Amino acid sequence: MTTEVRGRLGRLLPDGADPTAPLLEVRDLAVRFRTPSGASVRAVGGMSFRLDAGEAMGIAGESGCGKTTTALSLVHLLPGTGRVSAGSVKLFGIDLVPLTERQLARYRWREISMVFQGAMNALNPVQRVGDQIAEPIEVRLGQSRDASRKRAGELLELVGIPRQRASAYPHELSGGMRQRAMIAMALACDPAVVIGDEPTTALDVMVQAQILQLLERLRRELGLSLLLITHDLSVIAETCDRVMVMYAGRVAEEGPVSRVFTAPRHPYTVKLLSSFPDIRTGRRALSMIPGSPPDLRTPPPGCLFAPRCEHAMPVCAVETPPEINSDDGVRVACHLFTAGDAVRRDAASEVKA
Repeated sequence: MTTEVRGRLGRLLPDGADPTAPLLEVRDLAVRFRTPSGASVRAVGGMSFRLDAGEAMGIAGESGCGKTTTALSLVHLLPGTGRVSAGSVKLFGIDLVPLTERQLARYRWREISMVFQGAMNALNPVQRVGDQIAEPIEVRLGQSRDASRKRAGELLELVGIPRQRASAYPHELSGGMRQRAMIAMALACDPAVVIGDEPTTALDVMVQAQILQLLERLRRELGLSLLLITHDLSVIAETCDRVMVMYAGRVAEEGPVSRVFTAPRHPYTVKLLSSFPDIRTGRRALSMIPGSPPDLRTPPPGCLFAPRCEHAMPVCAVETPPEINSDDGVRVACHLFTAGDAVRRDAASEVKA
């Protein structure tokens, strides 16, 4: 076992970990779902990204683009009809994909945890909140019941809830407090990576801001790495270092938030950004993306965005665009950036405009 220590609890890295490897590295991840008819549908295809220690990355896109499916696949929580059909998910250099449920228990909650969408549905309505937070501490870390409950009270205070509320049931807490309790549960075993799946959904604007400020403070104070799943680009702009834009189960564009949001390159990213108001000027007219995402049961050939793209070229209808990495850390999957120099320059200038 390596002697490198990580986390507030001073734990060693798990057996087989590579201290030089990226914290979380996903390569060519593919997820398929089985339909009632027995057919197999690709929901995520060829997904690759990495998350470094202390970094926050947002995954954005329209509803149904594969954001939550990607998140669930990282921790083996796909529904029964779904499965990872290809690729790897490496945490500390250890591939989680081939592990059994028993083997994965060594990593889930302890090294990688998740804040689920909709705290009222994610929390057990007939179990006290403190007991729900204490359970992973007792089960995963092997601490006594008394020590686990004490730790649960400390975690509640960490997220801004008085420890006395540990005896409350979920329905006795406000929406914002329930979401904070879910965050406390995700932090229970001091994980290195926390996945937030739409953590501010169904909360009012003021509570959303409080939750985002809490996540940012915890990331800074605890050294967490955060993977944030959301359709709200303003949330990513506020809390993340990098952003990955997904479309129909694939990466359209990925890079630093400051570059992707100020100079988007993929036509889909441009359309997505233009559908949100510009709070700096308030003068930009909002636009919608014409058409609708493809039916993944019968996906079209070539670029999946081509039927909705005003910059589509003949090659877009027949060939899947490769991912191009630029010198400024942005990668984009679009034929505009593999076309001839003149075509690429003219089309890209239109996209940025």
